[in-house]
Amino acid sequence: MGEAVKRVSARQDEVDLEAIGATVARALAKRTALPPYEELCGLHASLVEHINALMPLVEVVVDRMNRGTVAWYQKRSRLNMVPHELRQGLGSGLQSADWHVRSLGYTCQFLLNNVVLAQEHDR
Repeated sequence: MGEAVKRVSARQDEVDLEAIGATVARALAKRTALPPYEELCGLHASLVEHINALMPLVEVVVDRMNRGTVAWYQKRSRLNMVPHELRQGLGSGLQSADWHVRSLGYTCQFLLNNVVLAQEHDR
């Protein structure tokens, strides 16, 4: 096993996948009314923290894939967009904040799914 893979395995143990899943579920929950802005700010902060924790893990997963394949290109493209999405911020209104939190929820779900798949593959 390569040194980079060992480091990632150690970092995976530090990431609480259940807590991340719970945050994603809250971000993607169906709502009949928009939540308070403060709640969206808290979700945003949690999602950003989780995304920053998962990104290096998924980077290694994608780097281990066969370059040039459709799957590699799709995942690489999605990863390349994450820093731009993080820089957008919540926006000025409640609707834009809700939309951005939901978007970050989907991004976090993508990252989480890839970490879980990599763990299952490595077993």
